[in-house]
Amino acid sequence: MTTEHTATGKPYVHYHAAHCESGVTSAFFRDKGVDISEPMVFGIGSGIFFGYLPFLKAAGMRVSTFRSQPGAIFRKVARRLDGDFVVKTYRNPQKGMDELRRVLKTGQIVGLKTNLYWLPYFSERFRFNFSGHNLIVLRETKEGFRISDPTLEHPVDCPAADLERARFARGPMESHGYMYYLKSVNPHPDLRQACIKGMIDSCNLMLRIPLPIFGIRGIRFQARKIIDSPDKLGFNEACRLLADVIRWLEDTGTGGAGFRYMYAAFLQEAAELLRSAELAGLSEEMTAIGHDWRKFSLAATRIIKQRKQFEQTFAEAGGLMHGCADREEKFFKNLRKVAGKMKV
Repeated sequence: MTTEHTATGKPYVHYHAAHCESGVTSAFFRDKGVDISEPMVFGIGSGIFFGYLPFLKAAGMRVSTFRSQPGAIFRKVARRLDGDFVVKTYRNPQKGMDELRRVLKTGQIVGLKTNLYWLPYFSERFRFNFSGHNLIVLRETKEGFRISDPTLEHPVDCPAADLERARFARGPMESHGYMYYLKSVNPHPDLRQACIKGMIDSCNLMLRIPLPIFGIRGIRFQARKIIDSPDKLGFNEACRLLADVIRWLEDTGTGGAGFRYMYAAFLQEAAELLRSAELAGLSEEMTAIGHDWRKFSLAATRIIKQRKQFEQTFAEAGGLMHGCADREEKFFKNLRKVAGKMKV
């Protein structure tokens, strides 16, 4: 925790977070006087999700996403907690940077969606071409901008040219200068109803999207791809497919299992808020599901490293992913019943 200041001298407290967008959103509300935890933001914003997008590559990896699309968490939380917010994109980089400077001068803190590769305050070995990294700009400095990046322990400085490049980098999921901020919030939001809406929305996203690459269907679709991959792709390419999944599951952002643990923490908070023993039980179940995803990662890693003493096969790895799908399907059906009973 570090205290900084905005352009008008207003104090701002920087906190380290587990995930960039939920951390930024939590910081926005805290800055406006509403203290809401990162897991609560993640749950209200329906952050938990799954999607398998083999036609889309980021940093050369086929995309598997274990959370909702970048930007969705902030928008949903702001709406469900009665926040007045602004979201903008820009075709012209100069206009985008001019608008950032204008808003900062009012004392407002500003969120940006950036490409991680062009942020020089990260070590080169941690930088890759990913345009979904969220951060907060606190104020303009002599040589650039003061940044509160929730994935770091302390605020950092970023040269103006680098921040512009990170905002307007071309490529998959490019941000087009994506900029957002909270103008005002309801000082006494209805957290109970926001939690219920978030839970029901998450259940619908995981269970009811008819396309085969999203939600529970998407997990099963990818599991089948993994099982069939040695015969269709050959061993080496099948290992690359597994490696792509592991990168998204364990290394990129909070990671798939990490998002499951965060959702479990949200359910624990919601259980206390709503006085629901059923939600407390579902929190424990989601934690166990996170453990199952970690078991899949371990099995897949052993295959890639060809540790024959473990005798892991692609069929076994795909079977573990199928098991995660079965368990998550049951979980979200139960959650939908519990949340549906609470809905007013």
